[in-house]
Amino acid sequence: MTRILKLTTLAPEIVEAIINGEEPDGLSLAKLTRFFSEEWREQRSLFGFDDEGA
Repeated sequence: MTRILKLTTLAPEIVEAIINGEEPDGLSLAKLTRFFSEEWREQRSLFGFDDEGA
């Protein structure tokens, strides 16, 4: 349950991309439930999103 709750700290543009089906290739629930920083800039880099919104 803690891993799923961690998803609430995802950067809003990552959530939006996932909802719209526009996530980068290779992004999976398994990747999203591993440890990741709460810093949105680091999340975008880790998960393969451009850093243009920062």
